[in-house]
Amino acid sequence: MLTRFHKILIGVLVAQIALAVILMTRSDTSAALIEKPLLPAFDPAKVTRVQVFAPNQPKAIDLAKRGADWVLASHFDYPVQAQKVTDMLAPLGKLAAAEPLATQAGRHKQLRVGDTEFERKIVISGNGPDLTLYVGTGARRTPVRIGSDARVYGVTGLQAFSFLTEANQYVDTAYVSLAADEVTKLTVQRGASKFELERVAAPAAGSGSGSGSAAPTESWKVLVDGAAPALAAGESIDTDAITQLVSKVAQLHMMAPGDPKRSAAQPTATVTIQRKTAAPLILDLVADGEAFWVAERGRGKAAMVDKAIIGEVVNLTRDKLVKQPAPKGAGSAAGSASPPIDFDPSQLEGLPGMPME
Repeated sequence: MLTRFHKILIGVLVAQIALAVILMTRSDTSAALIEKPLLPAFDPAKVTRVQVFAPNQPKAIDLAKRGADWVLASHFDYPVQAQKVTDMLAPLGKLAAAEPLATQAGRHKQLRVGDTEFERKIVISGNGPDLTLYVGTGARRTPVRIGSDARVYGVTGLQAFSFLTEANQYVDTAYVSLAADEVTKLTVQRGASKFELERVAAPAAGSGSGSGSAAPTESWKVLVDGAAPALAAGESIDTDAITQLVSKVAQLHMMAPGDPKRSAAQPTATVTIQRKTAAPLILDLVADGEAFWVAERGRGKAAMVDKAIIGEVVNLTRDKLVKQPAPKGAGSAAGSASPPIDFDPSQLEGLPGMPME
């Protein structure tokens, strides 16, 4: 016989069972929402190779570790700025996600993480078996798919553009980097033609007068095929133009690394840079479409330099080094001053804002 006490005990038991079911259900739901690491065993320090593939890019960026240094294996083993690789790999060990954004292959193309339709495909070696990541595009979270797994996860802290796709984004693009005043002489040999531009001290204007000796300034001595150019009346050496040419050569930036094994037996031009405090730099240049292949002798590394940057130096002529006289009749120097303008103050009377007497 069920007494009132027994009924109370049964009610309490039912309530406990219901509460347990609710707690178990809520626990499952919370567990599903907790983000878990996607690559828990990933260690950037163990990575020895990274390949970056991008859409419509026939050649992948191939980064390889040689000892303690990184190089562009896809671009003649040109030295890489190690921090660029560190910045790219560091976020991978922190990737975490809860429920996947998609679990069917039909969504891969839409999220740009398909086998052939992707924003980035990354293949990483040296940290155990090769790891392949497909990185897509998203508004708040970036879609990421790992290897052949159909599941796509949304992650934060990572973007497709974090994986750079141009060789010059990984290297120090300054192939030659000198202070302009470090250059004492610039020689450009092009076939049988030879141009020599040498920095010399010249007295400042007014030196030798009774007011005392002025501080010397720098100028340029010019030789074309071994002789000073004959100057016509009014012509002078264009020191500003020469200074600009020297500045271009002193700061020579590359478009991309060049093949160091390319032959320089017949260069388009050879540029020699003599310096104040170090041995001369000798650069061989070979025309290559809209660029010049540039190689410093003895360096073992070459660069592709935009023709717009170095072309003016390679195609140097006498006229680019000589300043022409101003045309006759130009400005006040021609001796014809503008005629005076007749002005009668009474013509202003009656105009708004002008006082009347």
